[in-house]
Amino acid sequence: MYLFKDKSIAITYNKVQMAKVIGINPDTLRKIINGKQKCSKLTAYCITKFLNSEAEILDYFDRL
Repeated sequence: MYLFKDKSIAITYNKVQMAKVIGINPDTLRKIINGKQKCSKLTAYCITKFLNSEAEILDYFDRL
């Protein structure tokens, strides 16, 4: 499971459109970004690649 590190990174993005592109519910995305919910490796990968296509998962998430 992965936990998002810093919510200020994703502050500039529209969460509803971001969730639509990633393929998850906007409320779930908000919980993940706020650090209230852990996510799978696949979801962490999708969020990471949405934010920066050159970044690695561990740049944005802590592995638990």
